Amino acid sequence: MNGPPSPAQAASTTGLAPNIASALAYVAGPFSGLLVLLAEQSNSTVRFHAWQSIIGLGGLWSLGILLYIFAFASILFSASVFLVLLWISALVWIGSLAVCVICLVKAYRGERCKLPLAGDYAERKTETLNLTAGDSHPPDR
Repeated sequence: MNGPPSPAQAASTTGLAPNIASALAYVAGPFSGLLVLLAEQSNSTVRFHAWQSIIGLGGLWSLGILLYIFAFASILFSASVFLVLLWISALVWIGSLAVCVICLVKAYRGERCKLPLAGDYAERKTETLNLTAGDSHPPDR
């Protein structure tokens, strides 16, 4: 175990422990994810959680807002459609809160919880940026 640290244990440029920085990416949803992403430049695990927060929670929040807009637009046509859309939107918000808490706890524990669509995209974004950063800094010989 005296080898180099794993990517999850590597130092974070945020000045925080990687698990703390990863958990902070979920505290305020996509907003904190964006702040962590801007602050973190090297740790792929922290960047993964930041991207996943931006994409996953940002998508859920956007869906909730869109459903609210449709709900209030539908009040001109049908009160029952308004109530249905309002309840669906409330369920989306509750679901996004649950996803946020689960991801936050798993990130704090050092686990990588991949959301169904956002997790794959976040991994691709993290790998793409790591390859780009790796190419711009050739190893010393």
